[in-house]
Amino acid sequence: MRGYLSELGNRPWIWLVGITLVSVLLVWGGRAVMPWEKMLADYITYWTAGKLVASGQSPYDVDRQIQIQRALGWDRSVNGRGVLDFLPYYYPPWFALGCTLLVPLGFEGGKIVWFILNLEMLFVSCFVLRDAVPGVPRSIALVAVPLCLFSVEALIAGQTTILILFLVALAWRLLDRHRDRAAGAVLACLTTKPQLAAVLVLALGIWGVRQRRWSVFHGFAATLALLCLASSVVVPSWPMEMLSATRQTLPPTEYFPWLGNTWYLILRTLGLRSWSLWVLFLAVALPFLWAVVRTAIDPGRPVRDVMALGLLAAFFVAPYGRDYDFPVLWVVALVLIGDRLSEKAGAALLIGLIVIPYLQLILLVRYSRLIVPEVDFYIECTYFWVPALLAILWFATDSRQRPSVTA
Repeated sequence: MRGYLSELGNRPWIWLVGITLVSVLLVWGGRAVMPWEKMLADYITYWTAGKLVASGQSPYDVDRQIQIQRALGWDRSVNGRGVLDFLPYYYPPWFALGCTLLVPLGFEGGKIVWFILNLEMLFVSCFVLRDAVPGVPRSIALVAVPLCLFSVEALIAGQTTILILFLVALAWRLLDRHRDRAAGAVLACLTTKPQLAAVLVLALGIWGVRQRRWSVFHGFAATLALLCLASSVVVPSWPMEMLSATRQTLPPTEYFPWLGNTWYLILRTLGLRSWSLWVLFLAVALPFLWAVVRTAIDPGRPVRDVMALGLLAAFFVAPYGRDYDFPVLWVVALVLIGDRLSEKAGAALLIGLIVIPYLQLILLVRYSRLIVPEVDFYIECTYFWVPALLAILWFATDSRQRPSVTA
C-alpha cells in the first residue's frame, strides 16, 4: 500500500488535480473570512488592461485607464495614497492580451479566477522546486515557500510575482531535463516582468552560448517574436508606449522610495541624490552584473547557480522592486541550503526567512507611524535585509563552489 501511494504521489497529474481542488476550496472558504473588497488590489490594473485590449484600445491609454478604474471605485486619496489617479499598466502588451480572457467574467468573477490561478501557480511552483536542488528535503519547498510572508503578500496583492516564480521553476525543470526549446519559450514569457527577470534571461542566454545549447535560443527567439507580433497587431506603437508609461505616470516609489526593496531605492531612501546616488549604485550594481556574467560563462557551474544569482542580482541592479517580489528569492535560498551551507546554517536561514519577516511586520505596523507620521503604511524598505543577507551568504560561500579546472 505504501508503495502504491508513493507511486501515485510521483505522478504529476495527480498533484495537479489535487492542487487545483485545494486552490478552489481555499478561495471558496477564504472569501467567507477575508476582507474581499480589499484583496487583490493590483488586479484592477490587469483587468483594466484586458478590457482596453478587448475593445481595441491601448492598455497604456492614461485617460481610459482613469475612466475605467474610477468606475470600479478607485479613489486617489485611499487607493492611490494621495498621488495616483489610477493604478497604471507597465507590463508588455502580451500580458494584457492574456488578461482579455478574464474580461467576459466581469470584474468580480475575473478577480476570483485570478486569485485561484495565483494560488495554484504558487503550489505548482513549490511542487516543481521540491526536487530542484539535491540534498534539500522535498518538504522545504512545499511548506516554506507558500507560508512565507512575501508569498502571502503577493497573493493578497494579486501580484504577478507568483507567475514569475512559476515560470522560473518551470524553466529550471525544463533546462535540467534538456528540453531546451520549451525552456527558451518559457524564458521569453519571463520578459513579462522585465525588472525582475531581465538579468536572469541575460545570464541564461550567456550560459546557453557557453554550453552550446542553441535550442534555448530557438525557443526564446520564436516565442518572443510571436509575442511581439501579436502585440503589434493589437497595439502597433506598443514599444514606445510601454517605454513612456513610467514617464506619464510615475510609480509610487518616486514619491515614497521607502516602499521599494532594491539597492537603488535604498540609496534614495537614505536621501542620496545626483552623482552620489549613481556612484554608490554603480559601485554595487556593476560588480554584481560582472559576477553574474562570470558565473554564466564558467563551464563548470550548474544552471541552478546561474538562475539563483540572476534572480538575486535584480534587487541590486533594477531600479524598482517590492517586498512582494521576494518569493523568487526562494530559488537562491534553496541553492544555498542544498549546496553551500552546513546543515545548521541552512536550518537557521530557513527559520529566519519564515519567522523574522512576520515578527518584523508586527513591529512595523505598530511603529512606522512614529517614524514617518505622514504615511499610513509601514516602511517596506526595511525588508532589504533579505536580499542583502542572501547576497552575503552567496559570495561568502562562492569560492568553495568553484570546481578546479585542469588542462
